[in-house]
Amino acid sequence: MLVVTFAVGYVVGSKTQKSALETINTLNSKDMDHAFSSIKPAEHETMTQEPSSQSLSSLVAGLEKKVAANPENIDQQLLLAQTYNELGNRTKSLNLLRAVDKQAPKNVQIKITLATILMKGEDKQELKESIKLFDEAIKLKPDVASMARMYQGEIRVKLDSNAKQ
Repeated sequence: MLVVTFAVGYVVGSKTQKSALETINTLNSKDMDHAFSSIKPAEHETMTQEPSSQSLSSLVAGLEKKVAANPENIDQQLLLAQTYNELGNRTKSLNLLRAVDKQAPKNVQIKITLATILMKGEDKQELKESIKLFDEAIKLKPDVASMARMYQGEIRVKLDSNAKQ
């Protein structure tokens, strides 16, 4: 839908000075036909497909080399850890995130990423670790408090439901 919105907004928006929302709300079938006729079938398929795990896998080797060549680059390590997680290698992701957290203990993004991955599991210790990481993130950056507290509530519900089983 996002691709459709963009395509329609691009074609019709170039003719008017309306905002994107106004443009979408006032479209007629002629404008829609024109917007879609400018997209070739092959481009449409490419634009709407999700990246496959195979394409992510091919990027991992290159990213691993970059991280090895520049171990001080926290952003690359964070990206690699997130990629591991997306590919279903949770253990590798968690190991890397924990190591990077030790390397940069005041990096809020690492703490939140690690906490959100941990909270997806069922292990009681991991869930408790996740709550602790969110607390640390709040201390470092109070702006994340509302989001972190919401996640902590979800974790506590999960812990309570696991205790009742």
